[in-house]
Amino acid sequence: MQFTLPGRGSAQSSPRRTYRQPAMLVPGVLLTVLGVVAVVIVLFDGGSSLRDVLWPIAELLVVWVIFLRPCVRLTQAGVELRNLVRDVRFGWPAIDLIEQRWNLKLVDEHGHAYGSWAIAAQRPRRAVARSGWRPGAGRGTVDPVDPADVMRTRPGSAAGVASAIRDAQLDYASATARDASYLANDEIVAGPAWGPIAALVLAVICVVVSVAG
Repeated sequence: MQFTLPGRGSAQSSPRRTYRQPAMLVPGVLLTVLGVVAVVIVLFDGGSSLRDVLWPIAELLVVWVIFLRPCVRLTQAGVELRNLVRDVRFGWPAIDLIEQRWNLKLVDEHGHAYGSWAIAAQRPRRAVARSGWRPGAGRGTVDPVDPADVMRTRPGSAAGVASAIRDAQLDYASATARDASYLANDEIVAGPAWGPIAALVLAVICVVVSVAG
């Protein structure tokens, strides 16, 4: 990840990476498509009332909160964990430890861990070796393959994102070392995610109004 120090690039050109797991993204996209189709059908169905459209709207809101919005973002300033109803922003120097056993967790210097809803641990997949373990002439196999060269982390897995964060930390340290006047941000900001909270409240209102009607 290439870092642009303050005063040497615009915010629009700042690199940014977003990580989601396909296991969350694919169902979210499919459910969103179904919800949009349901809304269109209700709107163009002459026998349906406006209350009927509230159910698919509620479904779209819930799908966005649970499947589509949660992610991990790497930015110039640090790492942002977007969870269901709570977000956490880490400045790069504030990350003391990265855990990946069950899900992605960032730990500060005081031992406080902050987990990611979007990024869970997954079994590494086995890549097809192009060389190695070639059969010998009646003498077993030769040229064994290093397991590290065979196993590959899955896209969006806790191990894969943790590796990306570690690489970005090294890039950040290298960039700031070239500019001693740069004041690194070591803050951790955690708080409610008001957008998803409002979406869930609106979804509940849609369901209540639809049922009551």
